[in-house]
Amino acid sequence: MMGLHRLLPGWGRANKTVSLCLGDGHLALAALSTDGQLHTESTPVASRAEAAALLTRWVEQQGLRRAPAVITLEPGSYSLMQMERPAVEAGELAAAVRWRVRDLIDFPLDEAITDVFELPAHAQRGRTPMINVVVARAEALRAQVALAESAGLAPWKIDVAELALRNLAERQTQGNETVASLFLMPHRGMVQITRADSLYLTRVLEYGSEAVISAAREGGGGFGGPYDRVALELQRTMDYYDSHFGAAPVKRLIIMPPGEEMAALAAGVGEGVGLPAGVLDVAGLFPGIAGQAALDAHALLALGGVLNEPTRVRPEKGTQTEAARAEVAR
Repeated sequence: MMGLHRLLPGWGRANKTVSLCLGDGHLALAALSTDGQLHTESTPVASRAEAAALLTRWVEQQGLRRAPAVITLEPGSYSLMQMERPAVEAGELAAAVRWRVRDLIDFPLDEAITDVFELPAHAQRGRTPMINVVVARAEALRAQVALAESAGLAPWKIDVAELALRNLAERQTQGNETVASLFLMPHRGMVQITRADSLYLTRVLEYGSEAVISAAREGGGGFGGPYDRVALELQRTMDYYDSHFGAAPVKRLIIMPPGEEMAALAAGVGEGVGLPAGVLDVAGLFPGIAGQAALDAHALLALGGVLNEPTRVRPEKGTQTEAARAEVAR
């Protein structure tokens, strides 16, 4: 997604890759070395200046100067919409998508960056081809790129939360197992269904972990109580998936981020929808983890972003990714 592909000559820290997630009042970083050592940082920040100083310090402390970096966008900092794929050649897709998007956003098109990622081809047989379209404000993306560069990192890609979470689910699953993932930030959430590297469906939740955990503490948890709402959202998502994609059924549920209260949520919701459920096993996936013992939602997004493998291949001329790179670099 939104590959910057700023191929800085001679990446100085090719043995480490980085992802950062800068949200509303929060900064998180994940650094992964080629030997599997993972380091994470996550903390509230009061201003962009504080975030810049903190990121620069983390980069220096962990020896990350000129490391290839992914910028992972938080939900709410961009729009994700699904539309019919324009019947054009790949080289014309960028312009065709932008033309359609201009009537769907509430700010000028020349201030927007758009990019696409495909739905699984095998899930669209006999149906009108659809694509996922991401729209973000160019100014906000340029500010994040500038922040990473000023701290000494070499940003090469901008990713979105949906694909970062897809990376984490893929890492924990075996083969082509279809899974549902529930991701909760403090005030918003997301349900999605994936299989291997294919993302089928995403549903946004207008509430997050604070509301769910608070209700559980007051009502004692369990299905039929505060977890009922979450289970209903998940069941609706799975029903839609079954009716529209006709692919392999969901086999289990992964809850993110991990933690004791989230484990209780997994048990309650899993019971409600009849699926084996558990929290993401970060320690099992990354035995060499350092930094935070328990990852919060922001750090988890950064972790999903760092699982992207840096590439030195430039996007082809005329493609949507090439267009996005050019717009951000302006």
